[in-house]
Amino acid sequence: MRLQALQIHKSFGATKALVDVSFILEPGKVHALVGENGAGKSTLFKICAGAIPMDQGEMTISGKPYAPKSMQEAQAAGVALVFQEITINPSLDISENIFIDRMQKYAGPLGITRWKKLRQEAQRILDSIDAGISVDEPLSSLDLGRLKVLEVARALSYEPQVLLLDESTAYLSTREIETLFRAVDSLRNHDIAVGYISHHLDEIEKLADEITILKDGRWVGNYERGQLSNDEIENLMVGREIGKHIYPPTRQYAPEQEPILTLNAVAVPGQLYGIDLNLYRGEVLGIGGLQGGGGEALLSVLNGDVAPQSGTMRLGNREYRPRRPFDAWGAGIAYLPGERTREGLIMEFSVRENLTMAAIPRKGPMIDQAEEKRMVAELMPSLLIKAESPNVPCTALSGGNLQKVVLGKCIAAKPDILLLNNPTRGVDVGARMHIYDMIRRLAEQGVSVIMLSEDLPELIGNSDRIAILRRGKVSKIFDHDEFPSEEEIISYMI
Repeated sequence: MRLQALQIHKSFGATKALVDVSFILEPGKVHALVGENGAGKSTLFKICAGAIPMDQGEMTISGKPYAPKSMQEAQAAGVALVFQEITINPSLDISENIFIDRMQKYAGPLGITRWKKLRQEAQRILDSIDAGISVDEPLSSLDLGRLKVLEVARALSYEPQVLLLDESTAYLSTREIETLFRAVDSLRNHDIAVGYISHHLDEIEKLADEITILKDGRWVGNYERGQLSNDEIENLMVGREIGKHIYPPTRQYAPEQEPILTLNAVAVPGQLYGIDLNLYRGEVLGIGGLQGGGGEALLSVLNGDVAPQSGTMRLGNREYRPRRPFDAWGAGIAYLPGERTREGLIMEFSVRENLTMAAIPRKGPMIDQAEEKRMVAELMPSLLIKAESPNVPCTALSGGNLQKVVLGKCIAAKPDILLLNNPTRGVDVGARMHIYDMIRRLAEQGVSVIMLSEDLPELIGNSDRIAILRRGKVSKIFDHDEFPSEEEIISYMI
């Protein structure tokens, strides 16, 4: 099945998301769509999948007119989309999430669900992509990576001839990415056309047969595998030469200064075992490790989501025992979570409301609207947030701009310590560079940063020191005068 989208136009108010963009998906090929956040990639996929209408243009499937009015129509025509953000319903179980809109298919004569048949079919789909997930597991036991694999399985349950994957590896571990890649290779071998969006050009290089580059909603070019280097792709995406030095200089902090945060023998059953760490003022402390190694658990303890069973934490010379995230924010510790839409934002709220929600300016019992306006007018340009106005809902923003809004919310709180959980996940190279600069500027202003990252070049390039966690313990700390390779870091992770 060949999907052809020709001369597509789409605007949201005064914002032109797509201008005269064409894109062709061939059976048995993986076609990557790349560009900065806000370039129009997700918008184009949503149009192809019937999630939103186009303003102008035409689409065909195998030469026949194709204009789906809904995702259900697109799915019936053989086109399925896996969204960038997690869309799993937490009130349903695994098999129900896979067949969420087709439960009647498994209803018996009296309308009673045939659960055995439903679970068997759901398990068959999961096993077909080596997901390593049992339908008997509680949904709450799945981390973000496995939830994304579940979403891929749900898309495959429609037996599509065209599968669109929008940043589907953003939340996946290395093992889960390999699982997805094997599934994509299997789809390609069965002549399914695959559209693929990712900001990780090493994935594109490994997986894609063709590449289309978008910039500011316009078509830049279409290229075969190997025709361009990654540097050339990045330059065409952002319209300028990026080069290899995307990380700002690290800071040479004075080791004899008193730490701003001290952890002694901090333990959480099944997650952390006797963690000892110091954090210094103005330092960027990188945290590395495999998924489940303890990095996210450490941030949860510091953020007040999880209480340690034993050990002590001190902020300066006072004890630190947060009972909830509100306590952490009140103590000057801000948190940028790993899943921005579920934990970092209220998507239906405006950009303005999200930016100021952690530090609402007040004049007596009322919101100080003049101060709020000043805060937003300062934050939006400093973070290069692209939005029609501060009053548009966050649902109208691209993934990279959403990440900047969450970072802006943290900055607005004027924290002493900033916790970052994969701060550039799902963000393009241009936005990554700007976020790195913001992190370094905050550190220069005296903000201490703890940055958990699964991106090893990011971890090495941005950290003053790096602590590696393995099976809930600190296996190694690389000091500020050490420059570890990726191989050295990995050796302490596994």
